[in-house]
Amino acid sequence: MEKKRSTILEEMIQLAPLCSGRLYERYIPCGKRNCRCRDRENPRPHGPYYEWVRRLDGKQVGRMLRPGPALEKVKAGIENYNRFQDLLGSLLRRDEASVLSAARAVEGEGKKNSRKT
Repeated sequence: MEKKRSTILEEMIQLAPLCSGRLYERYIPCGKRNCRCRDRENPRPHGPYYEWVRRLDGKQVGRMLRPGPALEKVKAGIENYNRFQDLLGSLLRRDEASVLSAARAVEGEGKKNSRKT
């Protein structure tokens, strides 16, 4: 069991970069009156742009990203963050199960039934 725990921790250490939040694909109209994005019959907004939304110091913040290296780093960071969360959940379940089983073993010593009749 200790080997599995160290494997999980090692995998967590290898994850980089880490980025919380989500990416949203956006198509946005501009401010020009006669632009194709404002056509009444067939509007064609500009994009795709990608909005990275996350929480910083308790506030929701967003940043627009264009396709390119920065966007790819954020995508990788979000995937790594989600993997990190999965690994952390797995580690917590293992540790909590071992704590509870150890606590039950100590509580149960000398008692056959914990109920009073």
